[in-house]
Amino acid sequence: MIRYIVFLSLLAISPFVLCAQNELSDSSKTFIPSKNIWDTEAVQISLAPALLFTSSAVMWNQREEVRKLRNRYIPTFKNHFDDYLQYAPALTVFGLNASGIKGKHSLQRASVSYLFSATIMALAIKGLKSSTHVERPDGSAYNSFPSGHTANSFMNATFLNKEYGQYRHPLYGVLAYTTATGTAVGRQLNNRHWISDVLAGAGIGILSTEIGYLITDRIYKNAGINEPLGKKYLAEHKRPSFIEIRFGTAQMTTNDLNNYYTSLIPKKGFNMGLNGAWFFHKNIGLGAQFAFSSFPVNNNLKNLDPDVPTISDDIYTQPAGIRYLHIGPAISIPLRRKWFITADLLAGKSIGADGNIILQLKEDYQDLFKTNELAYFKYKPKATTSWSAGLGIQKRIGRNLGLKAYANYFNSKHSFKLDYLSDIDPNGKYIYSNLKEVAVRFNHVVYGLGLTAYIW
Repeated sequence: MIRYIVFLSLLAISPFVLCAQNELSDSSKTFIPSKNIWDTEAVQISLAPALLFTSSAVMWNQREEVRKLRNRYIPTFKNHFDDYLQYAPALTVFGLNASGIKGKHSLQRASVSYLFSATIMALAIKGLKSSTHVERPDGSAYNSFPSGHTANSFMNATFLNKEYGQYRHPLYGVLAYTTATGTAVGRQLNNRHWISDVLAGAGIGILSTEIGYLITDRIYKNAGINEPLGKKYLAEHKRPSFIEIRFGTAQMTTNDLNNYYTSLIPKKGFNMGLNGAWFFHKNIGLGAQFAFSSFPVNNNLKNLDPDVPTISDDIYTQPAGIRYLHIGPAISIPLRRKWFITADLLAGKSIGADGNIILQLKEDYQDLFKTNELAYFKYKPKATTSWSAGLGIQKRIGRNLGLKAYANYFNSKHSFKLDYLSDIDPNGKYIYSNLKEVAVRFNHVVYGLGLTAYIW
């Protein structure tokens, strides 16, 4: 499977190679001073899709853990909003044109770009689905990778962003990609796709539109372009308010779960979330973050009843998770060549995920207990206050698009209630007794990448 994702990443950077070849062929005629690589058309086209394809590869081995998180909180979720939401950005473009609100290009040129984009996207999705044969998480079919709904939604979102977000107001683009993200999340909530499927689908959708526009530009050249409404880029001293999607690796810095009763040791996990800030000054603003971290844990338990190995083949511990909402001051310091240093110090509320330590029953005992899994321990953390501090280096790669590498430290301390299966009454009801309440710190460090949408 990784080879297909590598192929997608190579496809994403292929415009860069083509442009480089063109520049080399032209250099024999006239010397043209080289410009900053970040400003080249090829990088603008390739970077976001390549990041998404790389994220898909990185999350491939974590996809089961992400699905377990969904199954814990909303295992029966079912809604068809994602079937319709994927078309909203494209319908917005044609609706605005019909209302007399012009976009960047004439309706004819925009429609041709859309037709090329849709064709490229459909061929890529169909080809990969038929060659990869990845089973859907709900087991319904073997055409999970990549997500067609997500590819279509991000293709449409890029279409709206190009026609109106880059022409009239950046909020068009922000809303477009928010809608596309909603579709991607919906595919996972409905248990139709793995996280690696939607990340790859998003990259294909963006890249398809970029290539579709590249082809149309070669055909139409300067025809069908509406008069510009303003500057393409704003000065660096403008207030850099933003919304950001983050993906990262999380590492626990404490071993509080490794106590006498449970001996649970969290492994390296992942973090996902939304981050944003409104700047009332070019350097100072109010930041907010909503995110969650999930940590797989080992099964090396102490103090188990001696009879447990008799009835159980294996022990499974649900991941330890934390979700939080923080607000606080944010700082942005502009550097040269559209680089920024960012920092924030946030505080708020965090909620730990309830979980179970589950015995996988042997076949001989499944009829007796009327189940193949039995919750032996139950743990329930209480909500508490928490804080986080972050530092990042950010590069603006477009008028309203940026990439960020960041590190974030999270600190919280939860009171954990531990219950264990102590008896089964004559009616078959499981009786759980309180073991002990323990204090557990969820302190951890996150390293990751963020895709930034500037609101200016």
